[in-house]
Amino acid sequence: MRRRDVFAGVGASILTASRALAQNRARIGWLTVAPHPGLRAFLDGMRGLGWLEADTLVVEYAYAEGRPERLVDLANALARGGVQLVVASGSDAVVAARSAITIKPVVAVSSGTAISVRPPGNFTGIELLFDQTAAKWVEALAELVPPSSRLGVIHDSSSSNREQSATVHQAAGALRHEAVPLPIENVDGIAQAIASARQDGLAALIFVSSPIFTAEAARIAEFVRTSGLPAIFESRWIVEKGGLMAYGPDFDAVFRRAASLTDRILRGARPSDLPIERPTKFHFSLNRATARALNIELPTSLLLRADEVIE
Repeated sequence: MRRRDVFAGVGASILTASRALAQNRARIGWLTVAPHPGLRAFLDGMRGLGWLEADTLVVEYAYAEGRPERLVDLANALARGGVQLVVASGSDAVVAARSAITIKPVVAVSSGTAISVRPPGNFTGIELLFDQTAAKWVEALAELVPPSSRLGVIHDSSSSNREQSATVHQAAGALRHEAVPLPIENVDGIAQAIASARQDGLAALIFVSSPIFTAEAARIAEFVRTSGLPAIFESRWIVEKGGLMAYGPDFDAVFRRAASLTDRILRGARPSDLPIERPTKFHFSLNRATARALNIELPTSLLLRADEVIE
């Protein structure tokens, strides 16, 4: 499809959105690999802008149940269905949306090339920058583990995870550690990856950014505590559930911003006129209770850098 045809289609879709707004009701799709807490922040943001779920807002939830291979079919269903706009969260969801949704507006929340390289004219959103900030995970763990340690990197098969893993490997080498890949295909592989890390004598774990991990936060935190290994994650949401450390963007702010972009499109803005945004605030969170359970003494250097210490 030619780009001008895309823009024409986007214009038609925005017209549909405007008509729905006139009827005080909008219908959007929510596409991601698994449920995660970003939805709460997004709906809070929408509520503050006058969109109340089950009143002025209808959300069609398209979850892949932790299996990325299902996302293309879900995206195709949203493209054919009655939603006016799709919010795609996570690089697998964004890639699926790019291939299937060519006319309806898409608000994408992801990291890496899935969102940053030549987004289509019907796309806008927020780039999370994990492919650039992933080195911070290695730097934090390096203060907890012995020199020349082997660090397990748990990642899925998404393009964003590959990019983040490359940054982690480079940062680990610079600090004279070894990054050991622990790939998973879907949610079912998480427990086995953690068990393999312990059996192979790895010193710590890095969970790169994935909606699968935030969706399974409590279960992952418990698996990791049982393994006895220190681990770092993408989000304070996981630290709240018992994870040891996290460094990443303020996801509540990110998804409230995604709500603002959604609101602007529903009120007539063109996605092509809304540039891809980036987070402006990042959080470093620690869980002291989990550190005690793992018999880890958190160094003062980490405590002083932390934006939040959960007791």
